Amino acid sequence: FFFFFRLHWISCLRGSFCACTLFSRNYLYFCETMAEFQAVVFAAGRGTRLPEVLGDAPKCLLPVGPYPLIWYPLNLLQQHNFSEVIVVVLEQEKLEIQSALENTPLKLRLDYATIPSDGDFGTADSLRYIYDKIKSDFLVVSCDLVSNVSLYPLINKFREHDAALAMLLFPSGFESDVVMPGPKSKHKPERDLIGIHAATQRLAFVSAASDCEETLNIQRHLLKNRGRLDVYSRLVDAHVYVLKKWVIDYLRRKENISTFKGEFLPHLIKKQHSKRPPKTVQDTTSEVGVVTKNEDHVLHYVGHTILDQKITQTSLFNQSLSQSPYHGDIVRCYGIQAPRDAIGVRVNNTLSFLAINRKLASIWNNLCGEKHPLISPGAVVKSTQTKEIIAADNAKLSEKTSLNFSVFGPNCIISPKNIVANSLIMSNAIVEEGCNIDNCIIGHRAQVKSGSVLKNCIIGPNYVVEEGTHSQAVHLSNADQFMEIDIQ
Repeated sequence: FFFFFRLHWISCLRGSFCACTLFSRNYLYFCETMAEFQAVVFAAGRGTRLPEVLGDAPKCLLPVGPYPLIWYPLNLLQQHNFSEVIVVVLEQEKLEIQSALENTPLKLRLDYATIPSDGDFGTADSLRYIYDKIKSDFLVVSCDLVSNVSLYPLINKFREHDAALAMLLFPSGFESDVVMPGPKSKHKPERDLIGIHAATQRLAFVSAASDCEETLNIQRHLLKNRGRLDVYSRLVDAHVYVLKKWVIDYLRRKENISTFKGEFLPHLIKKQHSKRPPKTVQDTTSEVGVVTKNEDHVLHYVGHTILDQKITQTSLFNQSLSQSPYHGDIVRCYGIQAPRDAIGVRVNNTLSFLAINRKLASIWNNLCGEKHPLISPGAVVKSTQTKEIIAADNAKLSEKTSLNFSVFGPNCIISPKNIVANSLIMSNAIVEEGCNIDNCIIGHRAQVKSGSVLKNCIIGPNYVVEEGTHSQAVHLSNADQFMEIDIQ
């Protein structure tokens, strides 16, 4: 009786509660999330898909409404009871990012983990680099996530099934109704093909649609005895992952893997079907006296004792009443879809960056609540002719201006006698007197001189629009001033 009670109690710790204790389980999840999991936010990306607007500024500091982009995932983690977050940044950008976040309403303790600025680090490389900081199961979140989704269903699934990985998925199409200013071009969104077993939410595969030519080949073992397999092409990987501690131990061994999403994630999903050898491989000693182990096998890193097997068999969530639990799979990966009414977008290209800023005022209360104002307390707004504007810290919006449906980034300056509508004015940009700007993006540190009229334009970072310029549907950038020479 005591042994059975112990198994049942430990099983409950993994989420195996009956329906009548659902409220208690959710309360425990809220209280224990911080203690059980660490959180890692990747903010070392170089923003290669945002060349039109980024310039030399860190991607994670792109202005999204009144706050920098990285504030949104950090605020999401704070809402889920985290008090400390590891933030992975480039060494040369640490001070700038740290300074920007100190001016935001965050109560988190941020542990900045710096990686060399001159290195070519992928996301998997970055995880290996901060290996010593990871002491428990952990969440990985990208700095470009803007969402109000609850992470508890994701964490619940991870706990209930003692998973190796659980990933969050959004419906695509957030930016589908937004048209980019500048020259006409057709946006081709990157798509993933994601296979999920409908009954269990187990991941079968994740691959880029561009890697498949005309047909998708599905291996027979993914269908055998596992029920219906749904294949999605319009789900977006939110880049929110819950991971076991042993996963980073295994990743540390795989030094040839550089990226998490492109390389390690498909690799780990395939390892779900790994089986232990019939006989335990004993440690051996080499001629020089060094103990060697079978450390390349994923199951070498998974602690799965006889007690763990008993717990799995008695769990209410093993989804296997008449056969071996989980078909004998020890490594298990899950894909959890966010509710369709949840807000979820990854700001990883210029179109999504424009879309979130265009729609932010209409979704703000659902996204962040009323306690965070759309006009920063540090902004100076002297204009009396404004409608649905957003202003970040230290934005200076002068009198005698007409400002409508626009976003003004930190430290930007809008001089008197200007009309700005349906536009995005980025950080440190300057608009001199007498300009008319309609449906434009004015880039980081760009300058629009007096008397200019711009419509449907993209002005690149650090670009100077000369006095009296009249332009429509163009992309003006300093990159146009360079000649590309191909040396054979």
